[in-house]
Amino acid sequence: MTNFNIISKVSLISLSSVLFVSACGGGGSGNDSPGNGSGSGATPPPPKIILADYQTEASLSSLSSLDSFLQLGFMAQNDLAFPKTLDTAGEVSCSNGGLFEKTHFDTDSDSKLSSGDTLTITYRECYIGSLADFVDGSVVYTINSYVENEGFDATLDLSDLEIDGSINLDGQVRIEYAEAPTNSELSIITLGDVALSFNGEKVLTFNDFEVMKQNDYLTAKYRVNVNGTIDDETIGEAYQVAQIESFSGFFNEYPNEGEVSIFTSSADVVKVSANFVENSMYYNVAYGEESFLVRWEEAVEGALMGVGTQAPDFITPFRSDNFSFAAFIKEASLNNFGLSDSIVMVFSRPVDSASGSYGEASFENFDFPYDRVPADIEINGSMVIVTPIRALKANATYTLSDIEAISTNGQTAFARFSTIKTSNKIIPVVSKQSNLFRYNDTPQLSAIDTVNNTGGVLSFQWKEKSEIGVEFNSPTEAVTTFTVPEGTTEDITVEVVITAPSGYSVTETLSLTYMAPMSTFLSFDSPTGDYIGGGESRVYTETDGVFWISYDVGTPNFIGVSYDGTDWWNLDLAAPANESIDVGVYEEARRYPFQSPTLPGLSFTGSGRGCNQSIGKFEILEMSYDGSGNIQNLAVDFEQSCELTGPLLKGKFRFNSDAPLNK
Repeated sequence: MTNFNIISKVSLISLSSVLFVSACGGGGSGNDSPGNGSGSGATPPPPKIILADYQTEASLSSLSSLDSFLQLGFMAQNDLAFPKTLDTAGEVSCSNGGLFEKTHFDTDSDSKLSSGDTLTITYRECYIGSLADFVDGSVVYTINSYVENEGFDATLDLSDLEIDGSINLDGQVRIEYAEAPTNSELSIITLGDVALSFNGEKVLTFNDFEVMKQNDYLTAKYRVNVNGTIDDETIGEAYQVAQIESFSGFFNEYPNEGEVSIFTSSADVVKVSANFVENSMYYNVAYGEESFLVRWEEAVEGALMGVGTQAPDFITPFRSDNFSFAAFIKEASLNNFGLSDSIVMVFSRPVDSASGSYGEASFENFDFPYDRVPADIEINGSMVIVTPIRALKANATYTLSDIEAISTNGQTAFARFSTIKTSNKIIPVVSKQSNLFRYNDTPQLSAIDTVNNTGGVLSFQWKEKSEIGVEFNSPTEAVTTFTVPEGTTEDITVEVVITAPSGYSVTETLSLTYMAPMSTFLSFDSPTGDYIGGGESRVYTETDGVFWISYDVGTPNFIGVSYDGTDWWNLDLAAPANESIDVGVYEEARRYPFQSPTLPGLSFTGSGRGCNQSIGKFEILEMSYDGSGNIQNLAVDFEQSCELTGPLLKGKFRFNSDAPLNK
């Protein structure tokens, strides 16, 4: 027998158990009196009285059916609206260690869901969170229509699916889902008869059974309706379920409004209604003059009250001053998170303000090389929308700092996160010849090393985000150069959008610094994993700090450059022993001052970081002296790899030089 004191049960199991327990007694017809003959002058038989002794069971089966069909809708949302993949090319592991396999029959070969496609998912002891149970067998979705990020219309065949080793739903349902920025609607409709069997024995048959759920994210309220026919084998009769007033309430709370009628005739009616504050964890059951209370948790798993794609862990009795974190919208996407996507969290009441609990909200990756990306926060009704201000790294694990929200009625609630796994479909690798430019001297930009795990050909689109008037020479190629208008003196920002055939895209942004002719500056571009530069790009000019150049005619093979400001950096350059340093290229440079006398020396250090060993090269583009033998003009490009095999840092130093920035 089902333990109705435990909320974490499965609605379908609860429903079947209720029916089998009730079969032991009750459900009398109230229709055994003689004298019901036919013929001329015969009195019409009175309506059957079926539900008088079956009030609780009728309410449980009707509400549990409502909740169970919503769970099927949640499963479809996860499978169709937020799929991590459409074709697994073999079995892969479920969260519990079971196995599943997806097969996508792609009628138009566009690598995405569209009208006429089918998606078959086969399970072997796989735990499905939306159903809160283990399943075996398969489901088949036939796509009637599909619009990414807007919704779908699909037919779901459940005939070969077994839940918890004992429950089957034989038939098809139509599932329609539509989403907008501030609301969503889910409907589940049986197509013909859908039979529920328990241990191989049919217990219920649903006909013209429809469940509809609307979520309003501005008000934090849900609204649910159920209508249809249930043919109940336990009593050998069918009864109608008709919504009189929508069940409604706040997210993750029991309904505080609504009424449904369960009837076989106008004389045989059970009415089920929600309570407002008093007894809000119960629903009312009324038959004629008789009424009593039943706990909501005895009838439903919680899909009725939930937001997202599974029932809430905790359901709260209604109070007007409640306030709590409810759910993430598209929670399944957090394990396949787009690099510039937003996390949308929903609270149980409209939100007035939100912030990071311990300072600035940010996404943090604690794996080396560490990455911390500040986040913007937007509020829209009950939604708190958190977006990274720049793209996250692909195929990486992030946490989002805790979010503290304050409701419009002054209550405080917190949303706490575990982890977010970013998508590896496209791992963008975008580089620039340098991070500096001026008129007629601009760097080449490249995304050609981007990793493509989509199985299709990527497309590229380069765009300017600033408003200078950048013109790309090859705007739809992986590699491009660009020009800027004459007279440009402002920094520019450009981006490249990299798109897979499925429509999935990532965007990488590059910032480029204007550098005037005859400038003095130190710059470097440090890739991910480089210890010295920490994976950052920096430019320092005379307005940021002070530069010194060390050169002595007594040691003509060495030049030292120092910068001191909010940071400090040292660049040491040496020609091989017994050579004077001069304009030219110096290959195979080793860490100064520990290089071999026959090799050039190079060391770029700063902010407390240095290499134990290094290899690199440098090129002196310009070098001149004044009458006293002091350096008058100097232009150096250099590259350094820490520990001989580390990522390659590239840098530039200019002193009163008009040498090219990009050559």
